[in-house]
Amino acid sequence: MTVVPAGGVDPSGEELRRFARRFLRGRRLQLIIDGSEPVDVPPVVGEALAEVVSILGRGRPVRVMQENVELSTGEAAAILGVTRPTVVKLMNDGALPYTRPNSSRRVALHDVLTYKEQRSRARREALDELTGDAIDMGVYDEAMRRGREPSDDEPGRDGGR
Repeated sequence: MTVVPAGGVDPSGEELRRFARRFLRGRRLQLIIDGSEPVDVPPVVGEALAEVVSILGRGRPVRVMQENVELSTGEAAAILGVTRPTVVKLMNDGALPYTRPNSSRRVALHDVLTYKEQRSRARREALDELTGDAIDMGVYDEAMRRGREPSDDEPGRDGGR
């Protein structure tokens, strides 16, 4: 199921964001249908609803699907933010497990999300390592200082050399 922000919603999305923040603050959610007795909504459902509402409030569509659903290579590419041929290469290299129920390849959503998280973690670790190396060499402090002060190479620094 895909939900797209529709007309009638505050164009800024503020109403939806305010609604989502109320759930995110841990308030108990109850459902009342046609004046019947309130039914407590499980916290996990309230959290999921708050996330959906928050995303809709930013004007973005939301797709709700089972985690064990199988995706096409194009759908996996959209989630990973890469091209379809890149997904096929990841499959061929063994980085993404897949099945081939017919002539097309299918990949489980949970495998795509696991790969995406591993890739993000590896990128963060590499960035942390590079930052650590830059700090150890004193390059980081120098770059931060240059970010706040004009460098010697900038035109106009010495009165127009």
